[in-house]
Amino acid sequence: MAVFPGTYIPIGVHSDARINHIIDDLLTPRLLTFRQIIINDEQAVNISSVWWKCTYPNWNESFPFIFIRNGGENITPATIDYISGRFSTSSVPTDGDWINVTYCFDWFSAGILAGYIYQVLDIINNSGQNVSPTSYTIDNAPANWNGVISDLTFAMCMEKLLLDYDLWYGRVIFAIGANDLNEGAGGDIAAQLETLKQNAEDRANISLQNEKFKVGNLLGLPTATYYAAVRGIGGARGYSKLKGWKPNKYI
Repeated sequence: MAVFPGTYIPIGVHSDARINHIIDDLLTPRLLTFRQIIINDEQAVNISSVWWKCTYPNWNESFPFIFIRNGGENITPATIDYISGRFSTSSVPTDGDWINVTYCFDWFSAGILAGYIYQVLDIINNSGQNVSPTSYTIDNAPANWNGVISDLTFAMCMEKLLLDYDLWYGRVIFAIGANDLNEGAGGDIAAQLETLKQNAEDRANISLQNEKFKVGNLLGLPTATYYAAVRGIGGARGYSKLKGWKPNKYI
């Protein structure tokens, strides 16, 4: 299992061992920057009597969180909801109280990546040249599919970043201010993401365009003559499924 020293990314969290392998060993090394984004000193929003909410969910639990009340008092929350990105305090805040939080969150949680992997499997099952659609699942797909699965999943991750970038989330990931976005700054970043996406798709397509990618190491692909013979269509170049059969005294 993959281990990344000095990081706070959870590993082995999915129920399927193969998905964990693809996520932890093949995808996370390429997504390290996005799987542990640190937000420093964000002012939380008081959403109820004792509950506070930060902007981004999916917190990495092993991160050394910092909660500071009113600019100087370090506090320990009564409860932390790591999935939703919120926490509660042991007492109701008074008027004028505020809490700043330093936290770390995962832009591509295991649930998101697993969803992409399942979608990619459907794409591969319906891809390929001169081959019929297949119905492989994550449990029985050939091991040599892992590279293509990880490349296409990575491409989907870049698509998500491009979409989130357009929806203003990019200013947090890429440290781009709202005014800069309005003025068109950061265009190079979008172009780089598009290049990464295209490179991953090109690598995957090299394999998908291989006629033997889905049929395995056969000596040769089935021919039209073979199909005509096994289906009982006589006269196909002198072949039929009864070719060479002779009756005997028992028939």
